[in-house]
Amino acid sequence: MKNVTYSLIEEKYNFDGDSRISYGIAAYSNAEIDSSATIVASVHDITSDKERLSKFIKDCNDLHLSIVHLYDVVEDFLV
Repeated sequence: MKNVTYSLIEEKYNFDGDSRISYGIAAYSNAEIDSSATIVASVHDITSDKERLSKFIKDCNDLHLSIVHLYDVVEDFLV
C-alpha cells in the first residue's frame, strides 16, 4: 500500500478512579494526497512517553515504512 502516513494518537484510560494517558500509532492511507485519509491500521496503548513515540513515528514517515512492517517495528520499539 502506497501513501501511508503515520501519526500519534492519544487516549485516556480510566481504572478505578485513576486515569492515565497513553499514546499509539494510526496509519492513514492517502493522507498526503487529500483530506479523505482513511485509517488503515492502528496500534493502541504503546507507551506513555509521547516524545519518544513522536520521534519513532517521524522515523516511520521519513523512511516510508511499509504498513506490512508496522506491527514488527512497534514490537521492536517496545523491546
